[in-house]
Amino acid sequence: MWRPRVKNRLDRLRRYQHIIAVLMKYGLEEAADGLRSRVSARFGRKATPLYVKKAAEGHSRPARVRFALEELGPTFIKFGQLLSTRPDLIAPEYIEQFERLQDQVKPDTFERIRTEVERQLDGKLEEVFKEFDPTPLAAGSIAQVHRAQTREGDDVAVKVRRPGIVEVIQAECEVLEELTSILKFALFEHETIDPREMVREFVEAIVKETDLANERRSLLRFGRSFANDPTIHVAGVYEDYCSEGVLTMQYIDGAKPDDPQSLTEQGFDPALVAARGAAFVMRQVFELGFFHADPHPGNFFLLPGNVLAPIDFGQVAWLSSKDRRLFNEVMLAIVDNEAGRIVRALSRDDMLHERTNVNQLTAQMEQFLDTHRDLPLRNIPFGPVVSQTFDLFRSNYVRPPAQFTLMLKSLVTIEAFARSLDPDFNIIESLKPYARKAALRDFEPKHVLRQTRRALEEAGDLASRLPDDINVILTKFRQGRFQVRVHHEHLENLTKTVDKGSNRISFALIISALLVASSMLVPQQGTVLGLFRLQSMGIVGYIIAAIIGVWLIISIIRSGRL
Repeated sequence: MWRPRVKNRLDRLRRYQHIIAVLMKYGLEEAADGLRSRVSARFGRKATPLYVKKAAEGHSRPARVRFALEELGPTFIKFGQLLSTRPDLIAPEYIEQFERLQDQVKPDTFERIRTEVERQLDGKLEEVFKEFDPTPLAAGSIAQVHRAQTREGDDVAVKVRRPGIVEVIQAECEVLEELTSILKFALFEHETIDPREMVREFVEAIVKETDLANERRSLLRFGRSFANDPTIHVAGVYEDYCSEGVLTMQYIDGAKPDDPQSLTEQGFDPALVAARGAAFVMRQVFELGFFHADPHPGNFFLLPGNVLAPIDFGQVAWLSSKDRRLFNEVMLAIVDNEAGRIVRALSRDDMLHERTNVNQLTAQMEQFLDTHRDLPLRNIPFGPVVSQTFDLFRSNYVRPPAQFTLMLKSLVTIEAFARSLDPDFNIIESLKPYARKAALRDFEPKHVLRQTRRALEEAGDLASRLPDDINVILTKFRQGRFQVRVHHEHLENLTKTVDKGSNRISFALIISALLVASSMLVPQQGTVLGLFRLQSMGIVGYIIAAIIGVWLIISIIRSGRL
């Protein structure tokens, strides 16, 4: 038991040393110093590097943070990618840099992949699959994809989790959790970001991503949801060839929707593909309540008939009914130019911080919407509008749910994808009917009846419990055990202030009494009990009064409240 702990301690020390060196290399000394003091306290001062040659001088701070994350490896890259989806928390210049982060990793060796597949599927690779291409189709930091053929002869894509990646990510996440306070005060001091919350969110997201069984369930759910939609094809899943570390799905041989001219030459309609891509995301957001969180062109294939085939369902998010109602209301308020309605919706859903100035937020929102008041929908730039909205949220301490922010980011991504294929595409015109339909859904008879029934059930439950609750209150009242507790958030500060004020008044009275008494004693002749002269006692009184007076003046000056 002793040796593994020592090895883990040494591994952790080496990782900390590497992180400190990378932070120093890219001029992030505040973060490096904060981590160095913590590591020195645990491992000794000599355990940390004191000098590292600087790199990337002349680049902006956000760029240097990106360089550091890239050098620190896959887990930190993933963390930066997560931060890039939170424009409500960090500034646009950081978002721009973090969006450039890519998983630039070499594929794992085929022998290691073979061993992992055989371990996960409990059989020799040649017995499990009829064919298995050793060259990967794609490689990421968590998994890589190989083309294969099942025993039944079906062409499939096999996503295999990298061997040992779960343990590596767990260790890296522990390091990230220990760095949260340093991240806040050294890298994002002037941002509203809470690194602890972000790291918890990141750990939860990456743990789900490393379990390919989660992606399998998402893929199956999307398949059921779009089974009757002829414009969308979701790859089928081969569940007999799946585990938590292996996902086997239908191989899709299609075109990549990245060049409208090339698509036209192949017989596709770029404008139709753009509209279908937007409709794919709209339906998820407004009707299904769960959505593909990264709908960029690389995650789509095109099949004959302009059919879209989405891939990579590792990043999927869910919207609660409350989040969807909020989004519907905000979108309709933007379209109808009603700033007050947006602020009321944010307040109702408890998204305003105690530091939020509601009047200022409303005025800024009105000014923001007024710049687009007379523009036709086709001329309203959705991406910049969303970006400016996030700026307003961040500067006014508005805290939308993470899923809400991710959903808006997803819409901005699909708009960029659609406009790359059709420059005349406008997402707001596509979005408005979905928002109207979703808003009207709340007034459908079946929905109203459901809400009414639920309200009646809750009222009935309250009425049934009311006599018992009243009886308990009256019993306590008769027995003299009825208590009312009042809590005031800042009452302690008021109490301390009153105590300080009363103490100063007391000292002032003592000083006054000493001065008066001393003034009466100094002119007198004689002694007290034959030991102390009255004049001497008067002089001592003056000295004591002077000492207390000087101390009182100094304490008042230090408090800053003259």
